[in-house]
Amino acid sequence: MECPKCHKSVDDDDIFCPNCDTRLRPDKNTSIMKRFKKQNKPLNVEIVGEKKHKLSESKLKLILITVAVVLLVVLVVLIVVNIISGKGENTAESISEYIGVDVAKAQKKLDMHFKDESAFQGVNNALNFDYIIESDDSVNVDGINYPEWAALVTVDDEERIQTVKYSNFKVLKNNANGEKKSKAINLDKFEQGAKWSSLSDAIDLEYYGIVWSKDTKNYIYRYWYENDAGDDQPVVLNVTFDTDNKYLYYSSTLIYPEYL
Repeated sequence: MECPKCHKSVDDDDIFCPNCDTRLRPDKNTSIMKRFKKQNKPLNVEIVGEKKHKLSESKLKLILITVAVVLLVVLVVLIVVNIISGKGENTAESISEYIGVDVAKAQKKLDMHFKDESAFQGVNNALNFDYIIESDDSVNVDGINYPEWAALVTVDDEERIQTVKYSNFKVLKNNANGEKKSKAINLDKFEQGAKWSSLSDAIDLEYYGIVWSKDTKNYIYRYWYENDAGDDQPVVLNVTFDTDNKYLYYSSTLIYPEYL
């Protein structure tokens, strides 16, 4: 075999000429590159690390989108639950803004229809009211069905709204006497004008009801504790505030069985 440049004799297996270092065989990679260039086709060189990086980015985006969707669904559910759970109290509070107003006029302004009788006999037997708006859904308390909530209205002789009471019967679902406490609740340390949040923290109970009147707003709690004799002592706790939600006074009423 002869070198094409220096024309010296070389072995058939030589890749470079031993005399002038001329390449005797074409470079395969160079040939491939030339072929692709001639065909105007870009050479597709895959970089494994880059592919993995792009794949990781795609997975991360998918995970973030999934998490965002889940959080959005949870948020919507919480908002709906909050709206539903607060419907009774919001209804009663809206009616309370018409205290002193003719009940017919209040119904028209509020676009509400008051009933003069509950659909639940337990409410008719146990509670005092002239008009009522209540939940269609029921809750069983000691074997008696009550609405989950009710807004109870009393009026004077001229049919003007005097008081509005919100009752949340769901609070009594597990026990008609309410929640158990280790001892009687004492709020003597609080002075008039204290904030509702401070008393609420001290009471540490979910209120069973609220009564609005012209000058006051009264929160009602039901609970029970074991007295010194070892008996269960039910209590109704009333905590009264003025219209600016500043504390006025409280009272505790011990409940005893009506019939034995």
